[in-house]
Amino acid sequence: MTRFDAYVDKQWQETGIALVLIARIRDDGSADFGGFLVDLLCLGVKDAFGDFGVMSADVNGFVQERLPEEFRERIHPACAKKMIEGAVAYAKTHGFAPHRDYRKARKLLTGIDASQCPTDFTFGEDGKPCYVRSSDDDDIRVERVLAMLEARYGPDGYSFVDLDDDDAGADEDGVDSSEARDALIEWLDAEPENVPRFYEFSGLVTGLLLCPKCVGPLTVNEVLWGPDGRVWANQAEAQQFCDRLMAYWNYVNSLILDCVGAKDPLDASPVDVWEEDFWHDEGPVLDTSLCSWARGFLRATEVESESWQGALQRPDLTPHWEILRWWADFVKKENRDAVQAAANLNPPRTLGGSVATLACALRQPI
Repeated sequence: MTRFDAYVDKQWQETGIALVLIARIRDDGSADFGGFLVDLLCLGVKDAFGDFGVMSADVNGFVQERLPEEFRERIHPACAKKMIEGAVAYAKTHGFAPHRDYRKARKLLTGIDASQCPTDFTFGEDGKPCYVRSSDDDDIRVERVLAMLEARYGPDGYSFVDLDDDDAGADEDGVDSSEARDALIEWLDAEPENVPRFYEFSGLVTGLLLCPKCVGPLTVNEVLWGPDGRVWANQAEAQQFCDRLMAYWNYVNSLILDCVGAKDPLDASPVDVWEEDFWHDEGPVLDTSLCSWARGFLRATEVESESWQGALQRPDLTPHWEILRWWADFVKKENRDAVQAAANLNPPRTLGGSVATLACALRQPI
């Protein structure tokens, strides 16, 4: 006997983007699990993954990690399949193929009868495709997508939303990144002492964005508060934190993209610790913040640790991991001396420069 469980994020009807998780569980204790990032507005399945032959006992952990309880709801498996396959078919009419991993992940849908779903899903917006530029869509991709849409439908046959142009500094939900940053500083300062403060959190976010295996922003919740998560006062509080997290996640991603696009890694840095944020006599506080940031980044390498092994063992990156470890354990005099000596080299080896080099080496499309 086999049963299916399916979940979707609660906001999908408002955003037009749905994260759908599906588990196929067998009586023998084995299970298959996967997910689909579904763009109902234009592009179909933008991302997909599948894990096959896992233990059924691990499924709840998979679901909680990728879509915590406060942000998900159940969906009938037949409706999940109907939504996914409908979005793929809709995107195909525009000339867009699903993500390359969809071929593997769609095996999870075998055995589900989509005709049992009574829901009629709406694709596109106002009867035509609507391309919403994501933070990972560079100018070349945008031009390619728009050229395909215009060739098929003409200049008035589709719509295009570039949220960065519409509301500079805001994320996809309209949350200003600078306001989100300030709010997260206050929020984390009020948490129990065992919860990392902002700069360690910032390093963690940067490391997760550079993880060789794609992880979602909600992974941050488990790292901050453990596998059981945080107890929120209500849904509104949970959503408010999620919105701020997403805004900051997108902001750090933009720092990484700026860094990767720079001609010289020293021209940009994804380290969100700025000297101008500290008074001229707050050098020790600046150093402490950099230490915390480095600890957070290294903590991210413990998430999906197997996927990090290749990067951690690359000889060309060894000096840069060394800089991070010196900063993370800055309390030791020998590490402070090593940091100072590296900064005096020509060219200097600094935390910002080393992280920029790692970003250029590790940046993977999401």
